[in-house]
Amino acid sequence: MNLYLAPVQGMTIAGYRNAFARIFGGIDEFYSPFVATADHKKISTSLLKDILPEHNAAQVKVIPQLLGNNGDDFSIFSSAIYEMGYKEINWNIGCPFPMVTNKKKGSGILPYPDMIENFLDIVCARKPYTLTVKMRLGLESSEEGLRVMEILNRYPLGGVIIHARTGIQMYTGSVDPDSFEALASACRHQITYNGDIFTYDDYIRVSKRFPYIKNFMLGRGALSDPFLPALIKGKTVPPAHKMSMIKEFHDEIYMYYQNILSGDKHLCDKMKEFWSYISVHTDRDGKLMKKIKKCHTSANYLQAVNQILCSPDGWSGTPLR
Repeated sequence: MNLYLAPVQGMTIAGYRNAFARIFGGIDEFYSPFVATADHKKISTSLLKDILPEHNAAQVKVIPQLLGNNGDDFSIFSSAIYEMGYKEINWNIGCPFPMVTNKKKGSGILPYPDMIENFLDIVCARKPYTLTVKMRLGLESSEEGLRVMEILNRYPLGGVIIHARTGIQMYTGSVDPDSFEALASACRHQITYNGDIFTYDDYIRVSKRFPYIKNFMLGRGALSDPFLPALIKGKTVPPAHKMSMIKEFHDEIYMYYQNILSGDKHLCDKMKEFWSYISVHTDRDGKLMKKIKKCHTSANYLQAVNQILCSPDGWSGTPLR
């Protein structure tokens, strides 16, 4: 059984991945936030900065992800990534955000199987690497995903990751296990399940429902509870040690952003995003997040978060809200 960390735009970048792997473990492969392809004849390293080998710890297996709908552009970007030493590249046809889907990219391409077929004709004719796909059930309905799967089955893919929601759902509502099962059953490639695994019980429920699934992708669940992947793998952490690990994780992420961002405001904004996930297990009444949201200087920010980070009993084993 393999566990993958989902690509969360703006969050799961190199510094985050490196710290997560070192402190918590449990993740077999880390999918990088997508790089959007464009019409470039030559790819600048600045476009691929996050996945440059020198920015990623050697023991952290990273799978680069590309977003686009043009096979020629994708091939140029993927060739540059392959030359960096990556043997697997993931195509994002699952992103649900309107600024992406309105351009027929991400899950916005799912209603257009002909576009997907044309794309794969170009990419698969040129690729020396393993191509995997991350998708949704469809943009508006699961029938769209079933038509797309007929196309995907014709090509030599390394696997398909299915988030068990439609694109228009974004991250609201519930996952649809019945539609996931129909799509997984139609797929001839290796399947990875993705969607709403927030607790160990969630994982058990999904794995019992789909005993043939051996790969699981965690997104918001792992960002909210970084102990979850290792727990699923059978490793438990004594409660008394958890806050010290969270503090170590926080401090490493803070220093990482401090080195790459300019000004306290940008730093505070990024750390607010960090706490928007973690606070689910540390902030029973929401008062901490209210304080953090008001912080615009690093001094005020650190004063606010140290109330939690320096508390040995600040971590709750179950989500508080």
